[in-house]
Order: sequence, then structure tokens, then C-alpha cells
Amino acid sequence: MYEEQKIHKIYDETASLIVDLSLRHRISHHEMHFLLNLLDQAVVKGRCPELMEALKKWEPDHLDPESNEIIKATLLALDMQDQEVLKNTAGLIEDLVREG
Repeated sequence: MYEEQKIHKIYDETASLIVDLSLRHRISHHEMHFLLNLLDQAVVKGRCPELMEALKKWEPDHLDPESNEIIKATLLALDMQDQEVLKNTAGLIEDLVREG
């Protein structure tokens, strides 16, 4: 029970932070929606572990701007309901990170 409460609290705090960043114009509306969807898929539904691992490896400061833009555009257009698309996107990110 305690673990579930802890996860719920982390989820709520993260969602609030994402919305706050959008309201302060630090991230776009599209970025906010992507992050909230990712949070929902990863925390609530336990989906897209491959994508989460790929995102952990992505370090924008170590990639060229073109690769970062490709990753960002791909993520913002991502269909979070399609598991095959999530796996393919994870592969794309890993390839770009490895090449970078």
C-alpha cells in the first residue's frame, strides 16, 4: 500500500511540474501533452519500457542539433497507443544516440 501511495505522489508532482512548465512557457503545449502522455503510459500503464530506456540514453548536449530535432519531432508526433510505433521510435533514438 505504501509503495502505491508513493508512486501516486510522484505521478501527481511530476504532472504538476509539467503543467507548470507549460504555463510558464518553458515548454510548448505539444511538449506538455507528450510528457503527460508519456508519464501516463510509463507510470500508470507500465508501458513503453524500451522507449523509456532509449530516452535515458539521450543526452541532447552530446548530439548535433539536427539529431536532437529529429528526436524531438518524432516524439511529439508519437502515437502512444501503438506499441509497435513505440518500439520503432526507441530504436530510432538509440540509433541516433549511438551515431552521435
